[in-house]
Amino acid sequence: MEREPTFFRDLFLDALRADGRAADALLELFTKHPEARLKLAQVVAGSIAVPLNVATKDDIKAAAEELKKWAEEKFTTKEDLKQYATKQDLEELKKWAEEKFVTKEYFDAVIKRLEDKMATKEDLKRIENKMATKEQIESITIGVEDSGHEMVQYLLEQRGYKCTAERLRLDADYELDIYCNAGVLTAVGEAKVRAGWRDVERTFERAQELLRRQLDKISGKLVPVFYTLVAEPSAVQKARELKVWLIESKREVVALEEVLGRT
Repeated sequence: MEREPTFFRDLFLDALRADGRAADALLELFTKHPEARLKLAQVVAGSIAVPLNVATKDDIKAAAEELKKWAEEKFTTKEDLKQYATKQDLEELKKWAEEKFVTKEYFDAVIKRLEDKMATKEDLKRIENKMATKEQIESITIGVEDSGHEMVQYLLEQRGYKCTAERLRLDADYELDIYCNAGVLTAVGEAKVRAGWRDVERTFERAQELLRRQLDKISGKLVPVFYTLVAEPSAVQKARELKVWLIESKREVVALEEVLGRT
């Protein structure tokens, strides 16, 4: 064996590949003979190396002990917390909170200041007396409509068109403030105290709706008309764009001839 170790190794491997009796004998030798078992363990340990970056059970245990020791040194203990949160500290904290946050007395003071600033019942009564009532608003509205009727009728008669301007009501949802059928043309529209571009646009749309819904109410040329006491610049621009006859108080901002396409 000492002179020819290679020969013995090959013989050993052949015995293991044989009927198994040699392998059983060797197994018994390694498990029962202390010196042979130790030698085999040394050879196996030298052949199977543990990677350096893999922590063993002992490594993990040691690291856990180090971590525990470090934590005990760095963090406060229960005794430390008692030291910093005494009864006196809590009393001071409570006092500070009462000073900083809203107390009942402070809340009552705020309410009183609000009441001083708010309008009283008498103040509301004075405001109410100065406000226009529903009847007053309706009176103003009716007055504008009446003025619109008179002005549209007058301006048409000045051009030779005879008609009676009035309100037109088709149903509960459709009503026109101004309706004046003069035969060769029919003026229909709205009357408001102040006119913006949306008011003019709505008047144009409602005139077109009448054309679709009840053609028999229209004779000759359909003329959308809007009468107002104050016409915003946007209303004037929109009236020229949509060809709406725009009358402001006693003057024509967009003349009838412009709407009819005449110079």
